[in-house]
Amino acid sequence: MKLVIITISTLIICSFMGCNSPENLLSVSINTESNSKAIGTKVTVENWDKNTKLVSISITNNGDKTEVIKDILIRLKNTPVFNENSKFLYGSYEMSSKTPVQQRSFNDEQLFTESILMAKNAENSFLKVGILTWEIFRASIAFSKENGITISAEGEDKPIKPGETLQFEKLVIEEGDNWQDLMFGYGGQIAKIQNIQPKEIGKWNGYGTWDYFGHDFTIEDVTSNMMHTKALYDKANVIQLDASWWVNRGDYLETRSNLPGGMKGVAKIINDNGFVAGLHLDGMRAVKTSNVFKDHPDWFLKDQDGKTIYAPLREQLRVFFDYSNPEVCDYMRNVLKTMTTDWGYKYIKVDFLCFGLNRDIFSIVKDTTVKKIVAFDTTMTSMERSRAGFKAMREGIGEAFFLGCSSVFGPNFGYIDGLRTGPDIDPRFESYRSHVLQNAGNFYLNQTVVQNDADYIVVRNKEDEDSTRAQGKNKFGGEVTLNEAAMWADYVTLFGGIKLSSDDLNLLRPERKELVKKAFSIKTCNRFIPIDLWDKAKNNEDAFNIMLGTNVQGVYLALFNWNSEELGIKLSNIPTDKMEVITGEKEPTFTAGNSVLDIKLKARTSAIFKFRDGADFDEVRKQIVYEFLK
Repeated sequence: MKLVIITISTLIICSFMGCNSPENLLSVSINTESNSKAIGTKVTVENWDKNTKLVSISITNNGDKTEVIKDILIRLKNTPVFNENSKFLYGSYEMSSKTPVQQRSFNDEQLFTESILMAKNAENSFLKVGILTWEIFRASIAFSKENGITISAEGEDKPIKPGETLQFEKLVIEEGDNWQDLMFGYGGQIAKIQNIQPKEIGKWNGYGTWDYFGHDFTIEDVTSNMMHTKALYDKANVIQLDASWWVNRGDYLETRSNLPGGMKGVAKIINDNGFVAGLHLDGMRAVKTSNVFKDHPDWFLKDQDGKTIYAPLREQLRVFFDYSNPEVCDYMRNVLKTMTTDWGYKYIKVDFLCFGLNRDIFSIVKDTTVKKIVAFDTTMTSMERSRAGFKAMREGIGEAFFLGCSSVFGPNFGYIDGLRTGPDIDPRFESYRSHVLQNAGNFYLNQTVVQNDADYIVVRNKEDEDSTRAQGKNKFGGEVTLNEAAMWADYVTLFGGIKLSSDDLNLLRPERKELVKKAFSIKTCNRFIPIDLWDKAKNNEDAFNIMLGTNVQGVYLALFNWNSEELGIKLSNIPTDKMEVITGEKEPTFTAGNSVLDIKLKARTSAIFKFRDGADFDEVRKQIVYEFLK
């Protein structure tokens, strides 16, 4: 059929934030499968304060036949005039190396974000546009000098019946003179609209098997590293077991034969030693050889011809759970309830959550004959399918801790407790640097919406490894120096959220064990921010140099030099009279006094300072001034 864009309203705005009338804020266009003009929209604007607007858009079928939505496009009208000096910040929205926080200029190619777009027109003039809900449509925000700021979404052939009304995802639009408050406020606004309660930060410290042992951990690996973890930190409280404890991916009530007593028996060993047992699984996929697929092929997504969709990975074919089918939700709910209530796992890491969404599924399906993804319930978008699955998972997990991994962030909010905010860490300097950018850029979510998780404390190099256990790309044979490892340990110490060591502590040399011990000894920050955000994030290696955070122990300033030469930083308007240094591997050269810190960091080193005696995080973050010195 011919696709016709139906412009529902073309609205003129008087002063972008000054007008209260919805008619003066934006325009909405719907791309439908027919040329019917039966689709109507209503824009509602709620003033949260004088500079903040909550935007709701309803879509109604006023006709007498079902319509199919293809695309939705929203244009903001009469925004501030952007020019060559304007900067644009695109928020991260997915646990992927391709989607960190990204800064772009007026003339750069168009990007998009599924979280927050911030425009900077002057030193104290900012405009924020953010997505607040992820219920039906996968919305994104973009800027281009030709089209200005737009919000769009694929309709995924969502049907809308005669007389039916659908809600587009809620948006927030806000102007202000302080970018830090605007971004922290975005996390608060997500929590407010979704009724998310603040998350407990800094609870989990312990060990995870993945980074060193991968798919092949043994019970001896688990118990020996558990003992070493306890020796390093007597308050360590969790041991998390990662992939391939199962026989086949998808058959999550079966355990491979070389784990005595099955997963229930392994959990008992961990719990009896005073730890919480944690367990990992792939929440969105099974393999073709699994019993769950053989017994229930109708539980998995199909293509336009009714054939099961497969995605190759290593030597297996993977299939995708269809959470629009209530039986699939029942299955996963029962699996997770068994793990938490019968087996004894109270920390559950559900991985690969992005693979419920159509775009991410298509990204790994190699069969070019697959043109369309068809679910059991054809009225549900992939966003709705995914959220039905997350709801079932949450119900199965109950009061246990739910860590979401490999996810598109927004659809998980309200269901998960913790969120991995960057890809898997590797014991490589380049990985440390890029992961600081990817994780720190999501600072505004921490505590308010989720507990951010930067991934494992990994500080080994090839001297700390048994080469016969080598697994995974970039995991073994690395050349990470001690000061480089200290940089990642310093970052995770303060800003990593969940602190799990994931080297083989049996082999890790003493000086590297000390990095892990130090990381455990300082509480993670419940609030933190990259102070130099607007000078960084121009590419995936452009990590932050200046981080500020706070916890119950005080306020911390962490400085990182990712360069291969010395870096000088001058920081002013800080309470230097209350500072003490907690250094990394190489002592930094610095002077402090009269509210000025002048420091020289050697190549690839970091330093942590603590402000004593009641220094206020919000005061320091707003007053601090910095300069990079040659």
